[in-house]
Amino acid sequence: MSYAIIRNEKYTKDEMIQLAPHNERFKKKYSNKNIDLSKTSQNYHLKRPQENSYLKEYQRLIKENNLSQGQVHKNSIYVCEVILTSDNTFFNTIGKIETKRYFEECFKFMTEYKGIGKENILSAVVHLDEETPHMHLVYIPVVNSKDKKGNSIRKISASEFWKGKDSYKKLQNQFYKYITEKGFNLERGKENTNREHISTDDMKKLTNFYNTKQLKENLTKQKEQMISYEDVQDFYKYEDFTKDNIDKKLIYPILKYNNSLVKQNQDLLLELSKVKNAKKYYSDLQIQNNQIIKENQELENKLKMNNIELNACYDIIKELLNKNEKIQKILKDKLGIEIINDKNNTIKNLYK
Repeated sequence: MSYAIIRNEKYTKDEMIQLAPHNERFKKKYSNKNIDLSKTSQNYHLKRPQENSYLKEYQRLIKENNLSQGQVHKNSIYVCEVILTSDNTFFNTIGKIETKRYFEECFKFMTEYKGIGKENILSAVVHLDEETPHMHLVYIPVVNSKDKKGNSIRKISASEFWKGKDSYKKLQNQFYKYITEKGFNLERGKENTNREHISTDDMKKLTNFYNTKQLKENLTKQKEQMISYEDVQDFYKYEDFTKDNIDKKLIYPILKYNNSLVKQNQDLLLELSKVKNAKKYYSDLQIQNNQIIKENQELENKLKMNNIELNACYDIIKELLNKNEKIQKILKDKLGIEIINDKNNTIKNLYK
C-alpha cells in the first residue's frame, strides 16, 4: 500500500531565497533532469506569492501580519517548508480529480496545523511536471508569545514551533489521521528511530523521484548536470541583492561544490584502483591456494599408499612371528631345544 508522506525542512535567509527559483519555476533550464518543462504549465498554486521573491514576500507578510522577528543572525531560521506527496501508484489509481482534492486537503491541514494560518504561508505550489506529483508549501513558523512588557505577540520561532524530539512524529501522526479521514486509503509513513523524519534523499527514493536511468548514470555525466554560471543569471532579476552578493552567496558556493565533486571523482578513481589491485592480489592468492590444495591432495594419496604398504608389512611380520612361535614350540617340545631371546639368541639344549 502507498504511504501518506509529509516532510518538513527549516531554512535560513539565504536558503529561503534559493527556494523560489525551483518552487516557482523562474528558470528556463534546470540541472534536475526530472523536471519536464513541457508540463510546467500544469503546475498550479493553492497560494501564490504576491512578490516575485520569497524574501520580499516574507518581509511583506511580517509587516502585514504584525509578526515579531526578534534578533536575527546568519543561521536564524526564516521559514519552513513541507513537501506533501505519496507515490505514483497512489496518484495513478485515484486519478486527476482526486489528486487535486488530495493536495487541497493537504493545504487545509497545514493552514490548521499549530495555528499556522493561511496568512503565514508564502507559497503553496503543486508540481505536476516531475516524476511524482507533490506540493511545496513554504510557511513562517509562528508561535504565541509575550514581549518584554508582557504583551501578547505573534513571534517567529522555528525552535519553539518544532519543540520536542517527537515534534515531527506528531506531525506525521496528525497528517495521517487527517488525510485518511478525508477518504484517502494510505498507510502512515514509516518511522526511523534513528532520526526525527525521513531525509530528503530517502523521500525522493520512496516516491520514485529518481528514475532508473538517472540512477545508473556514471560520474562522467555528472558534470553535465552541474549548475553553470549561465544557469543562475535568471536569479538576478528575482533576488533582492546585488550581483556582488549573488556571486558571494550563490555562484562561489556552487563553484566550490563543483570543485568538491571533481575531488570526489578523483578519490573514487583512486579507490577503484585500490579495488583493482586488491582483486589481482586475491586472484593470485586463489591460484596459490588451488596449487596448495592440489599438492595436499597428492600428499594425501601418497600417505594413503604408504599406509596400505605399511599395513601389508605389519601383516607379513605378524605372520612370521606366528610361524616363529610355532617353530620354537616344535623345537622345544620335540627336540628339547629352546631359543632364548637375548642379544645372542642363545640356543639351550634342555636334555643335556
